[in-house]
Amino acid sequence: MTLAELRKLYGRTWRIAESVGGGWYAVRRAAISAQGREHGLSDARCGASLVELAHNLEAETRLESQAWRHVRVRHAP
Repeated sequence: MTLAELRKLYGRTWRIAESVGGGWYAVRRAAISAQGREHGLSDARCGASLVELAHNLEAETRLESQAWRHVRVRHAP
């Protein structure tokens, strides 16, 4: 996995950069709501390598799709 590939996959949602102490991190371009945090979503993910970061972002994407399935939709009267 290259940085270009990772940015192509996740760059619209995440800012991806190299960490000063080594490794990589990604920060969401838009903060997660309190409701999203209650469902376990994160504003930032990290990895020791680009491959590990890619796995963590993939897991976050799966969690995000699962979390919103459980959100109740309030219908207008």
